[in-house]
Amino acid sequence: MSQVRARILIEGRLQGKNFRLQTQQRAQQLGLVGFVRHLTDGRVEIEAQGEESKVEQMLHWCQEEPHSSQIRSVLYRYDEPVRGYSNFTVR
Repeated sequence: MSQVRARILIEGRLQGKNFRLQTQQRAQQLGLVGFVRHLTDGRVEIEAQGEESKVEQMLHWCQEEPHSSQIRSVLYRYDEPVRGYSNFTVR
């Protein structure tokens, strides 16, 4: 399986730290590495790296699953994988 890295930017009403913890939990369930963090402009940034099918599942989750949040937009791009991640963290 090929490894990919996705940078995901989410805009909306995102239930604070709870959303980031849910994101971390889902990423860990999928076996992804990377991070999730709030940006100063209010969006949430996710960098998820792993098997392509698992990263695609994470993208779907971001668009469909966090029902406690009101997501307005999800933007993403794929990049080459990088070294240095050993787990998925909340920053």
